[in-house]
This record gives sequence, structure tokens and C-alpha cells, in this order.
Amino acid sequence: MGHPTHVTGEGATQHGTGFPKRITSCPCGELPRSPDGDSILGETCRSGDRDKAGSRVCRYDMRHNATTTEKSVPKFSRMAELALLAFLFGIVPLLNVLGVVDSTHLNKLGRYLCFAIVALGIDLLWGYTGLLCLCHAFFFCLGGYAMAMHLSLPGGGGDVRPEYHNIPQFFFFNNVETLPHWWAPFNSLPFTLGAAIAIPAILATVLGFTLFRSKVKGVYFSIVTQAVAWGAFLLFCRNEMLLGGTNGLTNFNPVLNRSPGSILFLYVLTAAVLTALFVAARQMTGSRLGRLLVAVRDKEMLLNSLGYRSEFIKLFAFVTAAVFAAVGGMLYVPQNGIITPNVMRVEDSIWMIIWVALGGRGRLWGAVFGALIVNYGYSVLTSDIPRAWPFVQGGMFLAVVMLFPSGLMGLWDELETHLESTTRFQALAAGLAVAGIALFFVTEALGLVPGAIQAAWMGVPIKYHLLLFVLGAAGILALLERTGTMRRVTQ
Repeated sequence: MGHPTHVTGEGATQHGTGFPKRITSCPCGELPRSPDGDSILGETCRSGDRDKAGSRVCRYDMRHNATTTEKSVPKFSRMAELALLAFLFGIVPLLNVLGVVDSTHLNKLGRYLCFAIVALGIDLLWGYTGLLCLCHAFFFCLGGYAMAMHLSLPGGGGDVRPEYHNIPQFFFFNNVETLPHWWAPFNSLPFTLGAAIAIPAILATVLGFTLFRSKVKGVYFSIVTQAVAWGAFLLFCRNEMLLGGTNGLTNFNPVLNRSPGSILFLYVLTAAVLTALFVAARQMTGSRLGRLLVAVRDKEMLLNSLGYRSEFIKLFAFVTAAVFAAVGGMLYVPQNGIITPNVMRVEDSIWMIIWVALGGRGRLWGAVFGALIVNYGYSVLTSDIPRAWPFVQGGMFLAVVMLFPSGLMGLWDELETHLESTTRFQALAAGLAVAGIALFFVTEALGLVPGAIQAAWMGVPIKYHLLLFVLGAAGILALLERTGTMRRVTQ
């Protein structure tokens, strides 16, 4: 099946890559156009892709209309989105109230949804704007530390005691007897919420403006942001910062992550914030602003020649991603019960990039699912088969680079494409892979894995054998269909 010729927005993908469509003239053969629709350059579209019917497929489209947007979100996808919302806001809370899903599993799901919020921001910056930032864990911790300061104080229900002068305990062990003046405002929740967003936004604005104004881009931008993350880690580890040093901040109200009611509330709040930010990101990427972000990534020189200031567009994406990360950090801390500098290491920022790459760069749903799948994969494998995790981690790198350049969202694209075509065996193969992965991680997330398949066979739990069998069957079906074997058998 040929890909839609003129599609923009979150669902629009470049032919064979899974990235948002590039931008120039549309349809192919016309002159490249400015955002106002005026031809400005004497060259034709050089997309070069053709569908199976031989028609030219344009990668570039500066125009956007309701008809093409509707095509970018098929009916099947809309049904899946509604089912996912029903699952997050209906089925999971109901199962928790009925006692089917334990609160510890709900707490873990809530924490991993916080990571999905961070992944959304990374996708806007890296997937759509093309900027690979390696300090997102730093912004995540800025939001987290602001909330942790509030939760450590009496105003946030912190575990303060008279023998420790009614201030967080780590001050006592650092020979500090009175609360520092700059800590006092964090007794107020409204101030904390504002500071948790404003501080990362201001720092990202200063850093981004300096870098983009100086034309720092590409690998140099990644190196500088990596250095920022490392410097911040070393700074927060110092006791002189009065932020708990390497031990971080803890001793919050234990009700937050132990009481079933509080756990359910924080989970629903996190899911609601994730949904709201996802809708905002989708609206952004499907608008004129979203097309400018893609233009910065693909045709920055052309964009500058049209009179746009690309550095301000990049700055907007950078600050937005930082705010998304800070919001995720704010929601993560009360559910986790502790925040330490170890969360802002460079390795953690790289880990966040892997979430988006595995899920599907330039695909908002891919960022969300990538964050959930990678973190649950890490949690499950390090519990069941600790020695296997490094090999699985390396395999994810290789799989994304060599086999799934579109990430896991490429499987979903295959499923949608073949459901609308006559290649039913290809649809069955993609459907088996998607269903197998979804069922495995949903049952793990909710703690509903039957005990019978938890038992080990050949040193490995049976559930992993079943998952590999389903994925292997899907791969064989896809291979047979591509070689024409299944068509000959059915004729």
C-alpha cells in the first residue's frame, strides 16, 4: 500500500523511516513554497519515493488541511486510543479498588507514566526538531527536587522532629540548626509548583539562547548538554548545596506512597497530566508551529532564507522539553519517596533517549510506549534474569539501528497498513507481534501473570518462552508473505 501523499501532523511519517514528513513543495514537481504559499525557489521536490503503484510520494508538504489530517489518524488508531484511555482511567483504577491489582503495581505504573511525560518532551525536541539533548535527566531532577523540598518541610507533611529542630533531618547531620532562608518559600505548595516549572524553564532559556545564538548544533550541542548534566550531578552531590548531598531528599509523608488511596490519586493525576500534555503535543505537531519544528530539523537554511529565526524555534522546543521533564519529575517524587543526584547522571539522560528511539522517534505514541516498555523490561528482567539484561539492552540498540528504524511504532504502522489492504497474512503477523508485546507488558504491569507460566523451564521463566514463540511466529508469517509462499498456498 502506498503511504498517504499529503499528510502532516503526529501521524505523518516519512516513507520507510517513521519520522514526520519533511517540508517543501507539494505536490511533487511544483516549486518549493514559503509558508504563505508563494513559490520562492527554482527547484523541484526531490523526495524520490514511489509507492507500489509507481506514483510519486512527496516527503515535503508545507500545507495542511482537515482532510489530510483525518487520513493521518485512521479509524483503527482512534479506536485504539479510546481503548487505551478506558484502560488507564477505567479498568486499572477499578481493578485496584476491587483488590485485583495491588497498590504496589499501581504505584510502579504511576512512576513509569512520569517517565512517559519526559519522553514526550524529548520527542518534541529530538524527533521533531532534530536536537539531541543529553541533559533531560537534569531538568527532570530540578522539578523533582523542588517538589521534594516541599514534601520534606512541615507544610508538605515532611517527617520533621523536635530533636532535629523541626527541619529536615539531613540539616542536623550537616550541623545546620535553622532552615536556610531560600528553603522557607517551599513550605507553600503553589510556590513549589511555580518554582518547579519556572526554574527549569529559566535555566533552559539561558542555556538554549546561549547555544543557539552561537550556532551550536549537531553533535556539539549534544556534547555541551552532556557536560551540563555532568556538572549539575557533581554540584548536587556536594553537601554545601544543602540539598542532601549524595543521599538526596527523603523522609516525606509515608502516606504518599503507602496508602492505597494516595497511590490511586497520584496515579490518576499522573495519567491525567500525561493525557493533557499528549493532547497539547499532538496539537502542536499538527499545527503550523509543528511544521516549523520539522523544518528546523530538515531545511533550516531554507527556513532562515524565508525570514524565520530558527534559533528561537529551537529555543521554544528546548524550553518546552525541559518543562515536560520537570513536570514528570514533580509527579515522580511523591510516588517514589526519594530523589537523589544519581537520577541526573549522563547515563540516565542517554537512557531517556533510548526510550524514544525504541518506541519510534518523531512519533508521540512511540515515545510514550517506548518509556513504558523499556522501564518495565528493565524491571522484569532484572528481577527474573538479572544476567540477561545487559544483552537485552545491547540488543535494543542493534534492533533499532538495523531492524526497526521506525521503532516499535513501525509494527503498528504495518498492522494498520495491511488491515486496509489484501495482505491479510502480513496483518496477522503484525497483529501477533503487537498483541504479544502488549499482553506481556500489561500483565506484568498489573501483576496478573499466571503462576503457571512464572515457573522456570531451562532456567528461564515460561512466559519468556511464550513471548519469543509469538514473536517468532509473527516473523515467520511476515517472511513467508514477503516471499510469496503464503499467497501460493492459499491460491
